[in-house]
Amino acid sequence: MVATNACPVSHPQDVDLLDVEMFAADRDGEAFRLLRDESPLFWNRGPGEGEGFWSLTRYADVEAVAKDAARFGNADGTQIPSRRAEGDGPRQIHNMDAPDHGPMRRLLTTTFSPRAVEKLAGRVEEVTAALLDEALELGEFDFVKVIASRLPLLVFAPMLGVPVQDADLLLRWTNESSSEDPEYSAGPETAAKARGELFAYFGELTAQRRACPRDDVVSTLVQSEFRGAPITQDWLNPYYMVLTVAGNETTRNLLTGSIEALARHDLWPRLRAGDDALRRSAIEEMVRWTSPVVHMRRTALTDVELHGTTVRTGEKVVLWFGAANRDERVFDAPDEFRLDRTPNRHLGFGVGPHFCLGAHLARMETRVFYEQVLARGIDIEVLGEPDRLRSNWFRGIKRLPVRVTQGRRA
Repeated sequence: MVATNACPVSHPQDVDLLDVEMFAADRDGEAFRLLRDESPLFWNRGPGEGEGFWSLTRYADVEAVAKDAARFGNADGTQIPSRRAEGDGPRQIHNMDAPDHGPMRRLLTTTFSPRAVEKLAGRVEEVTAALLDEALELGEFDFVKVIASRLPLLVFAPMLGVPVQDADLLLRWTNESSSEDPEYSAGPETAAKARGELFAYFGELTAQRRACPRDDVVSTLVQSEFRGAPITQDWLNPYYMVLTVAGNETTRNLLTGSIEALARHDLWPRLRAGDDALRRSAIEEMVRWTSPVVHMRRTALTDVELHGTTVRTGEKVVLWFGAANRDERVFDAPDEFRLDRTPNRHLGFGVGPHFCLGAHLARMETRVFYEQVLARGIDIEVLGEPDRLRSNWFRGIKRLPVRVTQGRRA
């Protein structure tokens, strides 16, 4: 739990979206509400000269710019800082524009298609069953450590081609390379070290798969072509990096955030009593509510007028997906966690050409987890306040104390 002495924001000038303590204290909602109402195109000052950025918080604006790849680009980076997490070489796919983005993304579209993902459901069921067995033995524990961080890794590591015993490496590299939270990273130096270790590890794995391909993601990539030639290691490295982060971060935060929300709003009885339709809509509401990726940045490729203001070529425009998912102009009572919310056109996985490649996998993992919890009559009680991630990029919970008991089977 994060203590804060900050006063409630009452004017857009009071808002600083670089203040990660505001997000850790779960107070960003009031700031975003103020900006949506009074300053839908908001200029946030940066820590240094030339580091300021525009922010969009209304659903319609976020959706429109995310779809407008002709006027807003990703190649200069999708986080607020100017540096790219993968370094100065070839880009991760979410940091690419045309003409490279489409061909690079298509290398794995079949792998992450709904049909392909559904074939992994059996593996997710096995992992979930084992984790729930362990949880029942422990009784009281940290939900993030025991379940939320491990479930996606134990599914995705073998899918990627990484031995299960190395899954913890993927978690550490994710935290150190993509988080501003001082618990995980001391800054750019920590991120660079983690990046180097990740690239070296996957360099060895790539060599193994080139010599002896298997049925995994690394083998698929090393046998692919890019720009009319066999794909090279310098292009593979950033791909491995984004897969490592996205392969566990989204589901980890989605599971933890939804468990916390069900407890806070006392909705476990409703979920247990609901039919399949309610449980399907509940998954989408969990995505909207948690909004695991809070923002993504674009850079204006030309002068563009937004809300009567000219955004100049080269200026940063940050799309706050978490704010858009609470927009009163689109969602009825957006600050209510409604399991039966329909329609629910949330932007929790983004929208447009950079829509989350792993969205189907994250949905399926979350669905299977709750199916097993409900089928086995398992009760999950939150015992204390969540320790939230100090980040304005990922909405995460680092620790969530819970008690798990065996109730009545469905």
